[in-house]
Amino acid sequence: MLILAILSLTACHKTKADVDSNSVTPTPEEPVVKKYLVKEYYYGYPNEPIKVIEWNEDYSKINHISTYQNTYYQLDFDFEYYGNDSMQVTLSAPDTAWSMVIFTSYICHFDNSKKISKIDYYVNSVYQNSEQYNYDLNGKLVSIIDEEHDCGGRFVWDGDNVVGEYSLYSVEPAFTYEGFIDKYHQYSTLPYLLRSGDCYHGDYLTKPLWKNVCTYNSQQIYYEYDMDGYITLGCHVTLEGDTIPERCYEYLK
Repeated sequence: MLILAILSLTACHKTKADVDSNSVTPTPEEPVVKKYLVKEYYYGYPNEPIKVIEWNEDYSKINHISTYQNTYYQLDFDFEYYGNDSMQVTLSAPDTAWSMVIFTSYICHFDNSKKISKIDYYVNSVYQNSEQYNYDLNGKLVSIIDEEHDCGGRFVWDGDNVVGEYSLYSVEPAFTYEGFIDKYHQYSTLPYLLRSGDCYHGDYLTKPLWKNVCTYNSQQIYYEYDMDGYITLGCHVTLEGDTIPERCYEYLK
């Protein structure tokens, strides 16, 4: 199960859709107002949020994340920092939860630039495997590799956005992304790319691989934004033209 979870690095993303041929890659200027995601939930279900993020006072570190809160699938992630060298993420669930996890904790090791260099995974304090995080000269994450099992994934960037995800040895991308606009992705200010360990939901707990919003196909996806350009609502547009609200996002700054 562990190896399958690692191989799924590129397996739980939306596939490429038709894109607006007039869209261009935005310039990499910093946002005027920097906001931080604190809550994500399905429209109409704010009391059962998909994700709740608790930050420290200056939003430089995450203290706690809860996923699928107040449901049978709730998982909690506690973050403990050891200076600037490393942090430990510990998974737990309420006694009534049905949650199943691949690992129960992991330790992230930081390099001199405070980026993750390696993550060690554990089940009940027993070491399982490690993943190495590799960066280009611009500090962009270009690969995550489990050397022991000879597997992993690669990322291709255009500016501040990932435009392609590949499995370790593949020459064809598993997923591609186009049609970026100068609005801000809801995960853009999350500090780390971290796995969730959740057997029932997505592979990743946090996925800050895009600064900007990828529109895919404007006939299928519709977004609403706040005055600072951050997504507040994601909607699905049906073939009949009906707009169905799906996910809501709340921020602090």
